[in-house]
Amino acid sequence: MALSKPAPPRAAGKQKKADVRFKLTKAQKAYVEQLVTLDNRIAVCREYIALWMNFFRFFAEDMTRKEITAAEEKQFFQVMTALTRKHFTFVELMAETFDRGNDIIAVLSTAVSLTHIQNMPENTRGKLELDWHNLFLDMNRTLGRLLRRLPGNMTLSEALASVNAKPVAPDPGAARADGKGAKPAAAAGA
Repeated sequence: MALSKPAPPRAAGKQKKADVRFKLTKAQKAYVEQLVTLDNRIAVCREYIALWMNFFRFFAEDMTRKEITAAEEKQFFQVMTALTRKHFTFVELMAETFDRGNDIIAVLSTAVSLTHIQNMPENTRGKLELDWHNLFLDMNRTLGRLLRRLPGNMTLSEALASVNAKPVAPDPGAARADGKGAKPAAAAGA
C-alpha cells in the first residue's frame, strides 16, 4: 500500500494571490487616459486645494464664543463630504508627488464637526491647525512640481492659466455599478 505524500503546509497567513486583470472597454480606456493626463492631475490638485482652504475657513477664526448654527454645521459637513469623496482620486493621481494621504484622513477624522472643534482643548485645536497648514503647504508643493512638468518655459502664472481648471468628470458609462463595464480578462478570453 503506497502512502501519498501530504502537500507541504503553507506558512500561516500566506495565501495564494489571484492575479486578476480586467479588460477595459474602449470608453473606459479613453477615460483612464484622460484621467491621468498632466493637465487633469493639475486640475484635480487645484480643486482639492480649494476644498482644503474652504475646510479651514470654517474654523480659522476664534470659535470660543461663536454661536454655531445648523446651517454652518451643514455647510461644514458638505465640505467634509466633498474632501473625503475626492480624497482617493487626489491621492492616487498625485502618486509620487504627494505621500500624505493618511495625514489628510487624520485631520478630517479629528475635525468631526464645528461644535466638536469648538469644544477641543486649545492645544488639540492648535495641533489641528498646524497639521492643516503643513498639509496645505505640501499640497501646494505638489501643485508646483506638477506645473514644472508642463512643456515650455512658462512662469507659474502662465502655467496655471494654460491648464484647464476643471478636472475630468466621472463618465457614468465607463465604469458601471453593476460590474458589466469591465470583465475579468480570463472571462473575456484574453
